[in-house]
Amino acid sequence: MQNGISVYAGLGYDIDENISLIELAASLGMKRLFTSVHIPEAGDAQNFMNDFTQILTSAVENDFEVIIDVNPENIAEFDLEGLTLRLDDGFSMPQILELSYSRKIQLNASTVTKNFLQVLYDLGANFENITALHNFYPHPNTGLDTYFFECQNKILHDFDIEVGAFVPSFAGKKRPPIEEGLPTLEDCRNFSTDLSARFLAALGTDFIIIGDGLPTEGECKAVAAIESDEVIMQTKLLTSDPVSKKLLENVFTRRPDVSKSVIRAVEGRKFLSLAGSTIEPDASPAGRSFGDVTIDNENFGRYAGEVQIIEDVLQADSRVNVAAHIFEEESFLAGYIKPEQKFSFRFV
Repeated sequence: MQNGISVYAGLGYDIDENISLIELAASLGMKRLFTSVHIPEAGDAQNFMNDFTQILTSAVENDFEVIIDVNPENIAEFDLEGLTLRLDDGFSMPQILELSYSRKIQLNASTVTKNFLQVLYDLGANFENITALHNFYPHPNTGLDTYFFECQNKILHDFDIEVGAFVPSFAGKKRPPIEEGLPTLEDCRNFSTDLSARFLAALGTDFIIIGDGLPTEGECKAVAAIESDEVIMQTKLLTSDPVSKKLLENVFTRRPDVSKSVIRAVEGRKFLSLAGSTIEPDASPAGRSFGDVTIDNENFGRYAGEVQIIEDVLQADSRVNVAAHIFEEESFLAGYIKPEQKFSFRFV
């Protein structure tokens, strides 16, 4: 995933801090930089342009794809050659069609419709130059509903359009004037940046951008580390067995056939067999509840090594060891593991 940061001119951010953020993000392997030229709160126009010019220069020097939010009124006011234009609402179909022939553009993923895309396709737009990026929502309680977000992404993915979204900074400097975070999803407004990014990845988002302008180094590292649609859950290890711990450090795939009470991993038995080890039964088998991570022990015969995430309340079984538990605040992520999707556990 080519994730990124946002950098803004004219909002009280020190230009040296902006440049340092760009250089940090580049060092972490981030590839995208979002900015905007229509910020009503930007203040003095000359200061804005000075900062804006330095931001673009640094971004280009550090090999970022620069995504610039523009509207029909201000697109002609700036030299935007070589930049990706994120088209705010108001552009006509002929304008979008013409732009798609000559440069990279991004549609507003939060408002686009299937009919709009079909018409654009039928008119012969160059879809190789088209990606999409959701809005962010400064006003509390106005962020997107998660189900709506998934539906919008499916519409775009059906046309093979890459879709990005924003996560807020939780511990860094939130963008003025509202300063309540810049998430795409309302559910993410009070999540850590790390959890927000892992949630968007679980939803199949193609790239993730930190919306606020001065995230912490840790937040940048967390977003930079997201590489695919793998569902990563922070988990507490409950077993002292080194074989079980080593087994759970792998990346798993959910089976394509969906069970009623558990999420079954494809690879657990294979991983155990390759390790040439066995899983001894727990001395005191425990009952199983939502969020538990279990491993079938040697008493289960050919199922030994099977890894499951429990999604129900199940009685104790001497053939099954409860090896870990997903933290309560992250257990909802298990509900987004689709058939044949990757998932893993991060022990903290």
